[in-house]
Amino acid sequence: MSKMTIACVVPCLVLCGAPLAFAQGAERGGGPPRETLTASRLPDTPQSSAHIAAAKKLANGDPLLTKTWTFFCTPTNYNTPGPEVEPMKVFDNLYEIPSSTRQQTTVWAITTRDGIILIDSGEQGRTEAVVAGMQRVGLDPAQVKYILLGHGHGDHFSGARYFQDKYGTKVGVGPGDWDLINPPAAPAGQDQSSRPKQDLMLEEGKSITLCEQTVQVIHIPGHTPGSLAFVFTVMDNGRGHTAGIFGGTILDQGRITTEGLNQYVQSIKHYLEYARKMNVDVEIQNHALFDDLPGRLAQLKMRKPRAESVSDVDG
Repeated sequence: MSKMTIACVVPCLVLCGAPLAFAQGAERGGGPPRETLTASRLPDTPQSSAHIAAAKKLANGDPLLTKTWTFFCTPTNYNTPGPEVEPMKVFDNLYEIPSSTRQQTTVWAITTRDGIILIDSGEQGRTEAVVAGMQRVGLDPAQVKYILLGHGHGDHFSGARYFQDKYGTKVGVGPGDWDLINPPAAPAGQDQSSRPKQDLMLEEGKSITLCEQTVQVIHIPGHTPGSLAFVFTVMDNGRGHTAGIFGGTILDQGRITTEGLNQYVQSIKHYLEYARKMNVDVEIQNHALFDDLPGRLAQLKMRKPRAESVSDVDG
């Protein structure tokens, strides 16, 4: 396997995280926020230790997979700001737009001849930064026709209402996550005006098509009931690749129930089967801290013009 360039394969990265999320979180149920685990971590059991050892073996010293192993297997404060990332064209039709450095959230823009599809829309208070980032790489926010949400947490949907109201953008969410975004029994006085209105229910087996681009939808419940993965085509100097994003990666095992963690592991298996079938060869994430996006973008900037494809870049 290459040294995890921008065109690395998603199955190995996601599989590395699977046993760790189960091993550390399953026995805690609701548990404490992840940032408190240093002080309150429960002792490892033989079962959890075996999961951790198996994942470390799978990482096999690869710098990126080892980073993923460290994140899931050791108490970590993920709210520590990461490095600044600038918006960047990654493929001929795919752009990376940073949303925040605190949790390193990332918005992805897929361009077509008839407009733009966004994967997620950014963190609360960062809509202007997302719009500015798009403009910086030559994208017109008014051309955003769809926003597809990986899941219904505020660090991913908070810019969606702006695009709905200003440009008529259609927002799609997975089963169950509309109720997460707009709870039927919202507390009295809670402001719902910044939350997107229901447009599209995204379901597995029903793709989203805009001009020449078709985005496949895979249901991956666990992180939230409606977490989704997306698979679509990216072009590099006219050469096609298949990109996949697992949009419901667990960040805080302490807040996921045992049932949710078991469901999450099954969703990983389901996604891996789909990714293999679709020949996914490009991995992207909506949280840059999972796949060293800053390092990969820096590597991409050094790519020589004569390289035939992004996968030719090695680090």
